[in-house]
Amino acid sequence: MFKKLKVSFFVEKAKQRKKLIIGLAVLLLVGFLITGKPLGLLGEKEELKTTKVEQKTLRETVSASGKIEAENSSQLHFTFPAKVVWLGVKKGDVVKKGQALASLDKRDLELKLKKSLRDYSKERWDFEEDKEVTYKDKVITDTIKRILEKNQFDLDKAVADVELADIVVKNAILISPINGTVTEIEGILAGDSLIAATLAASYIKVVDLSSLKFVAQVDEVDYGKIKVGQKVEIALDSFPDKVFAGTVSYIGKEGVKTAGGGVTIPIDIQFNSDGNNLAVGLNGDVEFVVEEKESVLIVPKEYVKTKNSDSIVYILKDGKPEERKVKTGLTTLSQVEITEGLEKDEEIVLVKNNKK
Repeated sequence: MFKKLKVSFFVEKAKQRKKLIIGLAVLLLVGFLITGKPLGLLGEKEELKTTKVEQKTLRETVSASGKIEAENSSQLHFTFPAKVVWLGVKKGDVVKKGQALASLDKRDLELKLKKSLRDYSKERWDFEEDKEVTYKDKVITDTIKRILEKNQFDLDKAVADVELADIVVKNAILISPINGTVTEIEGILAGDSLIAATLAASYIKVVDLSSLKFVAQVDEVDYGKIKVGQKVEIALDSFPDKVFAGTVSYIGKEGVKTAGGGVTIPIDIQFNSDGNNLAVGLNGDVEFVVEEKESVLIVPKEYVKTKNSDSIVYILKDGKPEERKVKTGLTTLSQVEITEGLEKDEEIVLVKNNKK
């Protein structure tokens, strides 16, 4: 009997504990649903996020990507097939304007020019002789007229042949039109013969490395913010620890469609210094300085709220956030200039949704 009572007592105690645990669990769940926190943490003080007003330079910038190009460069091709008899430069050579770089075999070309000159002389002689005889007779029949017209045609053709042959001979030598450096030699080798099919792919490229510029592709949304003379900071992938200074020299007048359907505009940037030892084709990013203010009070943009068209921030008073009206100036993507209402090193509080 005693044994049965003892068992019943422990069973009853177990049931009570179970009910208590279930009850506590329900209370915790209700508290969590109402406040977003477990009931036991309701009394804990929420940690406030704060920051101090700073005084420093504030800049509004526009970012873009691009690469280095040369302001002055020339890709030189031969215009007709022939044997390359001389190549006078190699990659990296510095050349001057007017310097010969390579030459084709001109012997056959010069022979053709001499023949054209002889043909021209003969046609000119025949033309003048026929004309003189005709006008002496003072009779110009239709037949004679046609002969004169043919002679004039033959003479004109002979003149054209001479001019063409002369051009061909002159074009047998590639001459640099600029001062610069030989950066590429493709398909031109002394002793090899050029063929018509590969003329376009055979060339010598000369680049004026003192005229390097950075060409940035600026999104159309930011196009209106870019001005000639604007300061630019250039960060090249090849020099991650260095920033190059530049200035906007030209703003493109034609947009370029991107693969994503957007439009960018090319902007030319001249290096202020240290740009002469760089290479064409280097990639990088730039920041255009749209506006810059020195020694101004700034706070993170997320700390400034709008209430009834007023800009407000929150300060701590007696441990609680209290709003204060402020006046703002230059605003960037992440920071706001405070022109009135706060002082340097004053602490402000981050409050969400304008609620204390």
